[in-house]
Amino acid sequence: MKKLFIPVLMITVLTSCNNYYKVVIASDPAKAGNIENLKMQKKYFILRNGSQAFTMNNISLSADQKTIHCTLDSLPIEHMLYSTKGAKNKMKYKDIKSTDENQSGVLNEVHLYVNPNANTAVGDYTLPLDQVQKIEILEKDKAKTRASYGMGIGIGVGASVLLIGGITAAIIAKNLSFNTYQ
Repeated sequence: MKKLFIPVLMITVLTSCNNYYKVVIASDPAKAGNIENLKMQKKYFILRNGSQAFTMNNISLSADQKTIHCTLDSLPIEHMLYSTKGAKNKMKYKDIKSTDENQSGVLNEVHLYVNPNANTAVGDYTLPLDQVQKIEILEKDKAKTRASYGMGIGIGVGASVLLIGGITAAIIAKNLSFNTYQ
């Protein structure tokens, strides 16, 4: 029983501790100030056109602040977590600093949605702000992440208490049976 406890405890705690992100919808997607503010925060912009997703590089607002000029490029794999899994996912990401599995870049993303019929392709692109249907800003879901870690710690402590109780009961039972035979 003791030999199984540590691996089971580790697996339980590690699978219970998850990092979550959430989507915040910008209140006014056509407002140039939203774009400028997000740009100053060094967010990673992604243009979403139906099932297509593009990286938006070299973003600049027009003088009249009615259009965005940018260069569209293919979306790199490290920014496909939300684009491919979307809201159907449990909104989890891996935050493992020492491996290639680090998906925490999702926390820096801003998704601009346009009509799926819009003509988008890799290269120079001008996006009228009035065509932006929705802006989704991804950020860490601190409450859900904290709850996940709390549950993992709770399970670990509970399992430890059960193991210690079981070992103690086994020792007491062994001592009682040993004393009975003397």
